[in-house]
Amino acid sequence: MKKLTVMGLLVFAILFLYRPDVFAADKTYQTVFGTDKTAQGKFTTTKQNFTIENYWDVSSAKAKLVYTITQLNEKEISTMTLKINDVAFYSFRPDKTDKGTRQIEVEIPKDKLKKGVNVLSVESFVYTDLPDGRCTIDDTPANWLQFDKTSAVNVTYSDKAFKQTIADFGERFTGIDTVKSQQGAVAVLENAGDTELGAALEGLSGFSSANTLEDKNIPFGKYEEAKTRNGKNYIALFSSYDHLPAAIKSQIKADKKLETQALFQVVTAGNTNTLVVTSKSNAALKKAGKLIANQNYLSQLGTNSKWLTTDEKIDTPANNVDKNTKLTTSGDKLKGIGHVTQDYFISMPANRSASTGTEVSLDFRYAQNLDFEHSLVTILVNGKPIGSQKLSAKKANGDKVTFQIPSDLNVKGDFSVTVAFDLVLTNNYCGFISDSEIPWAYITPESTINLNTTEETDLLFEQYPYPFVADGDFNNAMVVVPDKLTTEDTDSLANIFNLLGRFHDGNRGSLTAVHAKNWDKAKKDANVIAMGTMNNNPVIKNANDDLYFQYDKTGSYFLSNEKISIEKNYGKGLGSVQLIKSEGMQILAVTGPGTTQTELGSELIASKANLAEIYGDGAIVDNDNTIHSYRFKKAADTQDESFGTKISNNKEVTVFGAFALLTVILLGVAVLLILRKYRRK
Repeated sequence: MKKLTVMGLLVFAILFLYRPDVFAADKTYQTVFGTDKTAQGKFTTTKQNFTIENYWDVSSAKAKLVYTITQLNEKEISTMTLKINDVAFYSFRPDKTDKGTRQIEVEIPKDKLKKGVNVLSVESFVYTDLPDGRCTIDDTPANWLQFDKTSAVNVTYSDKAFKQTIADFGERFTGIDTVKSQQGAVAVLENAGDTELGAALEGLSGFSSANTLEDKNIPFGKYEEAKTRNGKNYIALFSSYDHLPAAIKSQIKADKKLETQALFQVVTAGNTNTLVVTSKSNAALKKAGKLIANQNYLSQLGTNSKWLTTDEKIDTPANNVDKNTKLTTSGDKLKGIGHVTQDYFISMPANRSASTGTEVSLDFRYAQNLDFEHSLVTILVNGKPIGSQKLSAKKANGDKVTFQIPSDLNVKGDFSVTVAFDLVLTNNYCGFISDSEIPWAYITPESTINLNTTEETDLLFEQYPYPFVADGDFNNAMVVVPDKLTTEDTDSLANIFNLLGRFHDGNRGSLTAVHAKNWDKAKKDANVIAMGTMNNNPVIKNANDDLYFQYDKTGSYFLSNEKISIEKNYGKGLGSVQLIKSEGMQILAVTGPGTTQTELGSELIASKANLAEIYGDGAIVDNDNTIHSYRFKKAADTQDESFGTKISNNKEVTVFGAFALLTVILLGVAVLLILRKYRRK
């Protein structure tokens, strides 16, 4: 009896201590600076963004700063102040006697954190003195502070209870912790047809557009493979209802609506939550992929299931490429003595370039205690100045400046606009005045950029993903894949469509998937992405003569060409991406002699960072990541903008022309009146 009692108590203790549903283990997410950040000048501000997901229950957050400061700093005056979302919470004086790299870890006030993006700021005053004990007059190269790339923000949290809703699934699926730890995946079944594959790839691109981690992609694979499911907490499965696995189908009630509608339903098995996207209708399943690509619509689905009809309005608004947009919606304040800057990110399709008439209009105000002889504002685009203007005491409470972006900057795709102020105080010999207000400048929400663009149609990786994605829309895109997809093939598709999703900003346009057996060469109006080898993809086989890196007759290796000599064995291990025209079609060939080499080639276009490593219209890569890229097609004749286009895009010229025309008319009338007067005499 005693033994039974003891065993019972032990079982009770084990059950009490091990209750995973009640006590969720704490997790830690680290956001590292990633790059070394140098703060040059007496007064500088260094910022680092980090995210707190809505489904996190945060217990603590810490800032870890790894820094090096000038050996000449005066520790009795030099300071560093940490702020979270513009609220100061810790200040200290760096000690110059501590040589080399230093590290400090500080608790961030939990009540000052917010859901979404948070901003950690480090405001530094680096003060040095001269050998005779006098302070420095101006900033010198000795006024520096550097934060090491290993500096980070560490957030400790636990997951809130999963609500079992579609919206909660979508939020967690693209959450930074899920993506970073690869706990989510988009999946299709082994026998997936064209429509199922197409819907899944469009869904993948939609999820990718919501992924904020540039260095991590969302996995894609076959549901039957352990690699796709093992360790995954969230799976989005696209399948026709008849093909669903028995374990999944048993949790979904058969309904006549499946004949014409698509069903979204979250089901749970063990620790895995699966969003099942299914239908018996190809049209409905295809539209289901488009719903996933409308992430805003997905976030509104606060239920466990959703029926989607083929006529439901789920399209995202059309993208207006040429637009007048605000630089800031709430205004931005800058402060500090010397050079202070504010950066803005401007989104523009990769196939567009800024044309004549694109201008930045800055509306701002600033402190009145400045040395206006030396204070000025400068606007830079991609780090290059486009104009400066001196600050004025008369305009301190309301100033405005407009600069056009010069055509010689050749701005294409996304770019940055930097507003830089040089705020100088009068008689400020030591770099600060103890009883004065720190100088400031404020950029108002009236500041705008008027964006005029020209379409770039060259078939080059500099414009990729054009023509497959144009102006943010899938542009009659068709992906042709082998009949039997290997793990390497699905990994290749994951690489291709994760990057396409980062350029695709909605669910407009057309994307179609086709297996090799269903390829119809009559579809010559499509922009084709052909993934595979010469022997398992008919598009690549038919276009071999048009490839810049061609295969031998058996498709076993790449041949030499006019740009590079390729040894036979070396050519067997290469992956390649090529942008070509063949049989009237524009084609991206993602290919290699085998599936492993094909995947190697796809990694060249797996991220924006990788894409930046290649140029031209053809590239190869080997197992050592040695990349050779070339431009084979001759450069097209440069076509300058027409005179009429330049006139229409340039407001100043238009206004001047109108006044000039009016002046000519008035002069003409005056001449006629004079002639008429003297004719009468």
